[in-house]
Amino acid sequence: MARNKKKNDDKPAETDAAPAAEIDHSAEAAPANADIEAVSSGDAAAQQKQVQLQIDDRNTPSAYSGNARVWGTAEEIFLDFSQGLRPAGQNALRLKIDHRVVMNPWAAKRLAVTLGQTIQRYEQTYGALELDDNKRRGS
Repeated sequence: MARNKKKNDDKPAETDAAPAAEIDHSAEAAPANADIEAVSSGDAAAQQKQVQLQIDDRNTPSAYSGNARVWGTAEEIFLDFSQGLRPAGQNALRLKIDHRVVMNPWAAKRLAVTLGQTIQRYEQTYGALELDDNKRRGS
């Protein structure tokens, strides 16, 4: 199932990648802050049944993360988010995990594809992102 999100307040669209889906962003009587999506799978029989998905993120908390750790098992992928490294004594740092998201492998793969597409669009708009701190800071 693919989902394209479009905020009613004209913020940039976000994409959750998956094969062959039709999205209808038209909606009637939706809350002002709700994302509206009509979702259908790539299956021809399912094309006949579209569902309007209203996303209400008005009370969703936001958190900043400067670091992420990804790990997993055969059944789940874990995304750990942290604000950054913190001192933990002489010659020691501590990475305090502030938030953890647990996903199944299929959802994690869709997230990876979507993140790749988002970064590609970002770099096309704003230029390449340098990951090497020394190069980025001109050191």
